[in-house]
Amino acid sequence: MSRTAMPIMGATLMSEIPWEMIAPHERQARANHGQSLERLAERGGLAACEALDIIEGRRWGSAKPCIENERNLINKVRAWRAAQRQAEEGGLE
Repeated sequence: MSRTAMPIMGATLMSEIPWEMIAPHERQARANHGQSLERLAERGGLAACEALDIIEGRRWGSAKPCIENERNLINKVRAWRAAQRQAEEGGLE
């Protein structure tokens, strides 16, 4: 299945993050959860703090569930999207 987003569970400020943003971190997801990103998505997704741990290459439980970590993840998504746009615009020249 080709996904476009990873569901984010239990968050107040967001409901998903781009799949392409978390997909390169498959190995960390398996280390932290013993499951593929696809399987985690099928089971409802990740908490914002779990997604941060995976993206930042940290072991499970390093980040705690809190609104600040949701904001941190939102900022990471914004930065990732900006980098994607910049790469696309640079490729058009």
